[in-house]
Amino acid sequence: MRIDRRCRPVGLMTAERLATPLAAVLADGVVTRAVGMLGTPDLRMNEALILSPCSSVHGVGLRCCIGVVFVDASGVVMRVVDPLPWRGARVRGAHAVVEARTGVLAALRPGDTISVDDDHVFPLRGNSASR
Repeated sequence: MRIDRRCRPVGLMTAERLATPLAAVLADGVVTRAVGMLGTPDLRMNEALILSPCSSVHGVGLRCCIGVVFVDASGVVMRVVDPLPWRGARVRGAHAVVEARTGVLAALRPGDTISVDDDHVFPLRGNSASR
């Protein structure tokens, strides 16, 4: 079962370095965050999953290779891990993790800002005091 059928769409995700906007869905429940990409074998190049709250992910059991970006509550990139190793990665203090097919997020760098149509995904967006 594809994760986008279980999660809430939050619109398009954009960033200055992304080649194209991504259709993003938000996994913000206990079950949807636990399942994550495990049920999505056919992740498309224009799709992204945002896990929130989340500060660590793993690649065990995934059917496709993914890359991840850890972001703070303002949507600022903290770390890019592309491709994600099976053992996973973590960033202390991250608010959310964005997952996409390997290579899609690789151009992003720490300090870049990610935006989505739904303002509730990154609650401190536009608040410079959060940095």
